[in-house]
Amino acid sequence: MRGRPILGGISGFLFGLFLGISLFLWGAVRLDSEWLVILPFLGLILGIVMAWWAPFGSGGTPDAASGSTGTSGDAPAPGDTT
Repeated sequence: MRGRPILGGISGFLFGLFLGISLFLWGAVRLDSEWLVILPFLGLILGIVMAWWAPFGSGGTPDAASGSTGTSGDAPAPGDTT
């Protein structure tokens, strides 16, 4: 399993919950609106999906601080005629 789906789910749920509360307090939705129930669960699902999809800890890209350019140095660059 990639990423951190538990953390993403909790964060997404809280984001949806507080988004619903904010929309209610600003008067954008009424208290009897179904969006106040849908938003936290939509945030939960979106948070899990984003955390699963995110490349946390994959280590697939070279680090900029290491000074590596990602090329081996043996092969010429494309378009290089020298």
